[in-house]
Amino acid sequence: MTTLTDQWLHPRAPRDQFPPYELGDPDVVGRAEARTSTLARIYHKSQEQAWDGRAVLDELEAKHGGIRFPEDKKAAFARVAAVLLWGELAAWSISADLALKLEDTPAKMAASSQVFDEARHFYVLRDYLWRAGIPVERLGGFSRNLLVDLLETDNLLHKVVGMQLMVENTAVILFKMIAEARLEPVLTELLYYFERDEARHVGLGVLVLPDILAGLSPREARALWWFQTRIQLAMLAGGMTMREPFAALGVDQREMQRYGFRLHADALRRMRAQHGEGTGADDARVKGLFAVSKQGQERLGQFLFPAADAPAWHKATIRTMVAAAARADGWLARRGDGRRADAAPGVPHM
Repeated sequence: MTTLTDQWLHPRAPRDQFPPYELGDPDVVGRAEARTSTLARIYHKSQEQAWDGRAVLDELEAKHGGIRFPEDKKAAFARVAAVLLWGELAAWSISADLALKLEDTPAKMAASSQVFDEARHFYVLRDYLWRAGIPVERLGGFSRNLLVDLLETDNLLHKVVGMQLMVENTAVILFKMIAEARLEPVLTELLYYFERDEARHVGLGVLVLPDILAGLSPREARALWWFQTRIQLAMLAGGMTMREPFAALGVDQREMQRYGFRLHADALRRMRAQHGEGTGADDARVKGLFAVSKQGQERLGQFLFPAADAPAWHKATIRTMVAAAARADGWLARRGDGRRADAAPGVPHM
């Protein structure tokens, strides 16, 4: 008999898992739902909080007399919006994949609810950009590679950790910080709905992962840690390419980083606390998860975002890193576009 962890690391093909007749056995279902009733509530909460994207956008536009996005900030927001828009499309596809492959009913329900949320986020944000006269841009190379890796992996554990604990956390931060920048009234109010949904999506990972992580072997835990490290490095490099757009929008990347660490630490705390008091980084319920100490967080922030009185060599180092990241990002983007053209000649890119 395979373990729950094995099911996530090596999911069965549909021909081997469908129909899952055990879902019709009241004894089996009762035992499972007693353990995961909180997880099932994510699905029901999503139904209660569902919103009509077209109606909300129309109502907000009418309330504020139209969308008047500052012309001098459109180019910067287009760069940031590309990450958000195509990230929502990737999350839509990934959550649909999870809804298909997860065998635990409450987790499958939660993933299914996310499919509808992400679809709504994608079309509403795209419609907003069209109405605001903001171009829909292509992704940078680092962001595209990160999302493609999550789309392509068959490892459900890696997919959930990468999407629910990392990408979704970043989405919560971006929606919150952009809303707080008050760039345009319709956008500010609209992003509240996005942020609320994304916070619920993080909950799927928090609730479902502890039982899976506890069953990891040391080798599997190291593989998970390395997978997250690659994502973190891609996010770090991608963030370096976005310094000018964020600065133009009045969004403080240093504060974004602090907020991100707080959200991640809170997720780990909630995971440890599910079955009693946590036992720190060695707790089996967070085995293999990426974490940085508070001292490490502070040192990283001080290095990446030097103070005005920082030594000249420090500032020069950061400028060099930013320039290198921009060149690498462009190369990866061109390489990705080239691969797509080779795979589907004559088909226009999105």
